[in-house]
Amino acid sequence: MKNGGQTNSRRKKTVIRAGLVLAWLLLGTLLFVTGRGHTLLIDNRDFENIEAADFVTVYVDRGAGVEYFRGDRDRLTLVGSKHRILIEFSDGSPPFEGNFTLPIRDDMYLLSVPKMVNGIEPFVEVFHIAPEPFDDEDEFDDLIEDDFGDDFGAAMTG
Repeated sequence: MKNGGQTNSRRKKTVIRAGLVLAWLLLGTLLFVTGRGHTLLIDNRDFENIEAADFVTVYVDRGAGVEYFRGDRDRLTLVGSKHRILIEFSDGSPPFEGNFTLPIRDDMYLLSVPKMVNGIEPFVEVFHIAPEPFDDEDEFDDLIEDDFGDDFGAAMTG
């Protein structure tokens, strides 16, 4: 009888510990999803045959408004995946309100104001920064000659 009580007690402890581990994992996942930061580039450039507005003010998540002229692009840092946007136009057009979601997997996205206002999907796209090609031989040789002159080799040899 005594052994049965100890086994029952061990099971309860194991179940409680497993429940606590699961609760911590769920809490960590929830905090990761809701606290994930993204960089959002807001783009007010012409798209194909659609002209961008001359001047707009964009509010994201009820934050401070950012003003964009046609051809402007600026970046914001956002936290979370679901966002609300308000776009006010300077020409007297009614404001545009909408929602958008940023997936968790990437860090930087581009939101096109003209595409969003005209209902063209996808108006939010992943933005990748391409590294510039580097020609090591030529640039390194020019750098040495420019910074140290012709006497660099002589100074190194004594």
